[in-house]
Amino acid sequence: MQAVIGTKPLCSRLSSGGGAAVLVADFQPLTPTPRLSRLVGDVAAGHPVYQVDPRGALSGDRLYATLPELADETAAAFRSDESTATGDRRVFVVGHCSAAGLALQIAERLVGEREVTAILVQPTWPGTDHVTERFAEFQGKLGVGGLASPDLDGDPLACVAGMEQLMNEGLAGVATRLGLTKPPLAFSELLVSYRTWLAFLLACRNDRPVKVPSDAVAISVLTDEPGFVLPGSVPERCRITPPPPAERPDAVTPELAERVRDLVDGR
Repeated sequence: MQAVIGTKPLCSRLSSGGGAAVLVADFQPLTPTPRLSRLVGDVAAGHPVYQVDPRGALSGDRLYATLPELADETAAAFRSDESTATGDRRVFVVGHCSAAGLALQIAERLVGEREVTAILVQPTWPGTDHVTERFAEFQGKLGVGGLASPDLDGDPLACVAGMEQLMNEGLAGVATRLGLTKPPLAFSELLVSYRTWLAFLLACRNDRPVKVPSDAVAISVLTDEPGFVLPGSVPERCRITPPPPAERPDAVTPELAERVRDLVDGR
């Protein structure tokens, strides 16, 4: 089964303005709901807002990239954009859920060039259990099960390719049971979506422990986790703000985007 989705830009500008730049590292949910970067772009009038899409960057022939590689490439793409040459030298790097670690690394790379603040929104730190649990979950959604995860401590490129091959074989079996001569296009799209999730989660897992940026990076955290402490840091390192009420902690809502906008604007 061939991948049908081409590689997407890692960093792309969603809106323009003369205010502080806002880079939002996030993901398209496995549903048609809006993503945080789009909602922030809608409400942050006057700010150049950028979408950092690590899963999109892994959706084509590139199966895997480390967090440092993704952070380096994001910072380089941001610097090369003409809209960065504004009078406001501040930049806010927002990381949603498991993109928190990537956001911290991007922020560190911009230190010395701008006044940098990282905003972590309901941050999570994926580990081995997270990768294996998601692999099992995706198997269930594909209608297959019992596939052992490849060795996560081996070569990461081979690991991602191995998980894709196992899911591919499972989907081929589903197609056969349905009497289809070949898997439909939707199967290929779903397989790529799941593979990119697993590749990014593996990159997060392989990058632990969390790399805390220098004190030159201010850190704000939107979380409802009691007593949150940034891993590897001290309790006083972050400014903690509760997020707006939501049905689920990981829910992306217009109210959440507005709370991010308020932090950018110092409200």
